[in-house]
Amino acid sequence: MKPSEVIALLERERDERGMRNWERLGEGTGGMRSFGIGLTRLRKLAAGIGRDPALARALWESDVYDARVIALLVDDPRTMTPEQAER
Repeated sequence: MKPSEVIALLERERDERGMRNWERLGEGTGGMRSFGIGLTRLRKLAAGIGRDPALARALWESDVYDARVIALLVDDPRTMTPEQAER
């Protein structure tokens, strides 16, 4: 799966209530955007994607909070460097 496909998937799964909550954070979002998807749903989506360290690294560069959570969930901890973990 490509990063653009993951972003499209997240956009289809968007949760308006979660997005409103995200927007209330204002500057606390660090300039990131979110589709307001809860962690339980993100875990299910990540399970459908499967382990993919290359995809995880690409998603981590995104400005979408939900994509970064997916990145954490699809990455393979055995291939993660200490530098990646700290970042």
